[in-house]
Amino acid sequence: MQKPVSIEGKEVILSTITVGALEDIELTGKAGRKWNIAMIAASILASGDTERGTEAWVRGLPAFDPEGGDSPFKMLIDAANAVNGFDKVKVPEKNAQAPDAPAAG
Repeated sequence: MQKPVSIEGKEVILSTITVGALEDIELTGKAGRKWNIAMIAASILASGDTERGTEAWVRGLPAFDPEGGDSPFKMLIDAANAVNGFDKVKVPEKNAQAPDAPAAG
C-alpha cells in the first residue's frame, strides 16, 4: 500500500514497511517519538526514496504548524500509520468488560 503526502511543496510517498527497510532502519527498542521517526523513515524508504527515507531527514521536519494546520510530522505519521495498518487497531474502551475466555475442550 502507498500513500502520497505533500511536504513543503514536494510529494513524499510512504509505503508499507518492507523487511529490507527494517534492515536499514531499526525499530526495535525504540519508543514514543523515536519509534514514530523510525517508522516514518522506514515507510518512506520502503517506497524507494533513499534521499528522504532516513531518520535524519524526518528529524529535520517541523513538529508543529504555526498556522494551526497539520504539521509535516503529523501528516507523515498519519500516513505511516495508514499504510502499515496501525490506523485500524482498536483501542479497548476504559473499564470495558474483558472478552470471554475460550471454552475448555
